[in-house]
Amino acid sequence: MCEAILVFEPSGLRISVDETTSVLDAARMLGLYISSECGGRGTCGKCQVVMQPMPKPSEADLSHISGEDIGQGVRLACEHCVNKDTHVIVRQAAATTKILLEGVSKGTKWEVDEGYSEEKGIAVDLGTTTIVAYLMNLADGVQIGQAAMLNPQIVYGEDVMSRITYATREDKGSLTLKSVVLASFDDLVRTLSESTGVDIDSIVRMSVVGNPAMHHLLLGLDVGPLGRAPYDPVIKESLNTNGTVLGLDTARDSQVYIAPNIAGFVGGDTAAFILSQRLDETDEIILGIDIGTNGEIVLSVHGNLHCCSAAAGSAFEGATIKHGMRGQEGAIEYLRIEEATEAPEISVIGDVPPKGLCGSGIVDTVAQLRSSDLVTTGGRLQESERVEISPKGERSYIVVEKGERGSERRILFTQKDVRQVQLAKGAILTGASFLMADSGIEVSEVDRLLLAGAFGNYIDPTSALAIGLLPPVGIDKVIPVGNAAGEGAKKMLLSSKMRSLIEQIVPEVRYLELATQERFAEVFARSTILQSGMP
Repeated sequence: MCEAILVFEPSGLRISVDETTSVLDAARMLGLYISSECGGRGTCGKCQVVMQPMPKPSEADLSHISGEDIGQGVRLACEHCVNKDTHVIVRQAAATTKILLEGVSKGTKWEVDEGYSEEKGIAVDLGTTTIVAYLMNLADGVQIGQAAMLNPQIVYGEDVMSRITYATREDKGSLTLKSVVLASFDDLVRTLSESTGVDIDSIVRMSVVGNPAMHHLLLGLDVGPLGRAPYDPVIKESLNTNGTVLGLDTARDSQVYIAPNIAGFVGGDTAAFILSQRLDETDEIILGIDIGTNGEIVLSVHGNLHCCSAAAGSAFEGATIKHGMRGQEGAIEYLRIEEATEAPEISVIGDVPPKGLCGSGIVDTVAQLRSSDLVTTGGRLQESERVEISPKGERSYIVVEKGERGSERRILFTQKDVRQVQLAKGAILTGASFLMADSGIEVSEVDRLLLAGAFGNYIDPTSALAIGLLPPVGIDKVIPVGNAAGEGAKKMLLSSKMRSLIEQIVPEVRYLELATQERFAEVFARSTILQSGMP
């Protein structure tokens, strides 16, 4: 019987189903709540979800859902089984996603342009997974409001390369990806206006930072060159436009500044990170890492900037982990093993029964398995009362048994999951290693290691160091800086001086292409090894 993968958003939880299992039943198997007053008989119309690709609507769909929503992929979860991989958006759960908003910026006083009094501006961090917007007073740099949401492009591909593939292979794929992001921008503008009482007409400026793929898709540019060597962006320079030209329905008269790209996989978000931390003017040696599906790594050697990108994949976002999920209610975000034979101590977002593991919990799990000698340095799970062997011979660590902590299902961490983490952490460590070697820097010379982004903010640095995700610096040197890209976007929004500065900095950043390095395979293989235990 044909099986397909259902991925539920925004949690990222996934399940393999056959074509006799309805979307509603699959959600229940994962412990996800979808309203269904009629018990799944198609009569109440409450179990509405968004499905991509869109199945043909049923009679029940047509009787309960508007024509406009039908065209957007809204369907009744009880009415549909699937025979192909499908993303399902559970709209009631969107607000429970844990999205990082706060960041750290060097300097406490914002540079602001003169000539503004009551006018407002919005700084946008356009990420692969999330979009964060900040409403700012242009006269004094005071933040008035903030809003965030999942990037809706995620249903067309969970990482940059899959979206590039969708945009280039599907008819009107690029237009679709652009349209859904612009609609999200409009939603965020309206949300900020409604939550703060600010008139949309007073919003006269916007700034946008994002990686090159997000940048190109927003502008409707050809992303094909980003998917093949030498991976050059169509445009590297910054861009000044307005809301109407960009395609917004809101803030149409606003001036829109889009940050410059550095290289094919290092974009305006990294430039914003550099600007927020003023890595161009430091007297120290600072290593900055933003860990995501595509990890960006920056090394500042007394203000001289070097960078590279590392294809870490989506393991740390739970996408390639059997029971992985995003940082949402029900996600295990902390794990400790006191006794190898007993259930681990866990902390769950929302203090509800556990549904899966998010990024910080995934890193904790591998670190704890290693420190408990339940996994070798090579990544092989060892026999234990909490490590079971399936009929096919695959080993799995039992994170949660069904019934433990009220869980509706077992939560396992498999041998394949360990391998996925090894590959992901190996990519990040390889990038950092080559960047330091190319600059003639030893790990012992690094003064600070800045962790940017949501994953870097929520992981336990001790666990990250223990598995060798980060170069072996002292724990006191590891400093989370939160959404540093968002902080840089604010600076670009408020100050033409800051925009000019980043345009001067970006051409001077030395980009290192990892794929061309002679010893790449050797260094990568060594970087996948798990360290000897907790530091």
